[in-house]
Amino acid sequence: MDKEKIFEVELSRWIPSGANPSVEIALPATPYELADALDRAGITGDTVYSAEVLSYQLDYLPQFIQPDINLHELNHLAQRLSSLSAWELDCFEGMVMMDTVQTQYAPIPLERLINMIHSMAHCQVAYEAHDDASLGKFYADNDFVPALEKVSDEVYAYLDFGKIGKEMREGEGGVFTPRGYVVQNGEIAAEYHSDDASTLDKPDYAVLLRVTKGYFNGSAQGSEPVVYLKLPATDAALIKAMDAVEVASPEECAFSAEDCMVPFLTDKINDALYASEGDCYGLVNELAEQLRQLEMENRLPTYKAMLEEAPGDLSLEEALDLASMTEEFKLLSDSPAEYTKKEIQRMLSVGSDYGLNKFCDLEGYGRYLLEQRGVAETSYGMLKPQKGMTVEQCLNRPDQSFGMEMK
Repeated sequence: MDKEKIFEVELSRWIPSGANPSVEIALPATPYELADALDRAGITGDTVYSAEVLSYQLDYLPQFIQPDINLHELNHLAQRLSSLSAWELDCFEGMVMMDTVQTQYAPIPLERLINMIHSMAHCQVAYEAHDDASLGKFYADNDFVPALEKVSDEVYAYLDFGKIGKEMREGEGGVFTPRGYVVQNGEIAAEYHSDDASTLDKPDYAVLLRVTKGYFNGSAQGSEPVVYLKLPATDAALIKAMDAVEVASPEECAFSAEDCMVPFLTDKINDALYASEGDCYGLVNELAEQLRQLEMENRLPTYKAMLEEAPGDLSLEEALDLASMTEEFKLLSDSPAEYTKKEIQRMLSVGSDYGLNKFCDLEGYGRYLLEQRGVAETSYGMLKPQKGMTVEQCLNRPDQSFGMEMK
């Protein structure tokens, strides 16, 4: 199965005011995609939040997922499901149905669902069988019923295949699925435990590149070597990766981004790498160094907000330029209403809001103030210019106006 998205999930952070912010994320997600979704929802290690599955690729699965789910554990299940072959997916569906028949269709813990994927060694699928009669005939035709091996052809024609199939199904505990008959003759493994679903460790890279040998006339074969290069990387690390894929220069490599500290940039990196035929590696490595520096300075959220406000046709070179301009902006965590209340209190030089919540449209006035002051709302917070320039103006593109007036 291709690396398709298995679940669409909505993350919601609980706050006392009731204005619970939420974001959506598709699973499986990379480590940085997960971290970014939690950032956008304002979720930290001790934050109370919920994860609701909005859609499933496997249409039979929703009723069996428990409502109280662990995001990292659900992502692990999605990763495993996305890598299964068609036959393995058929086995998984059958094992889910076998389990629910025994538990009267009760929800199945994620731990058990993951362990089902580890338990397919003794699983069998009879695609020819869709009811007891076809199952009984399949078993009889393939000599799986020893008592029938010496039955004559004349008697064979009068056999009750429905009864045979029913006895075999009930004895084995197998089930019929839309694709056929599935039986798993063994115990569900205990290789995975829910305790393993703790928050993932921070990746030791800013950008993760997939490296293969480049081909100018055709694509690489499935047997070609593949290595993963963690950026920022030294020249020695790059040379080691080139040796592993048997090339003499970066221009002979095919690079693709698998994960990025700023998920917004993953497609930008891939587009640049594809268009440049391999000679963009240095730019991507420099960007990775900048991202690592921004993380150390705790300015990465500001940079993410700047990218969200940047023009859609932002180039990778411009993204690199913006990485050095994060001090031009300040990221605020206030809502428009909270921002307005603080501004009014500041103007009045008092510590009380004097009933502003009751008699003023703080949300509307707040958005007016934000617009007048060039403050942009992003999914990471409100991005406030420090020197009066918008993100687009920071890019210094031709024919831009720098006349924004600060109120």
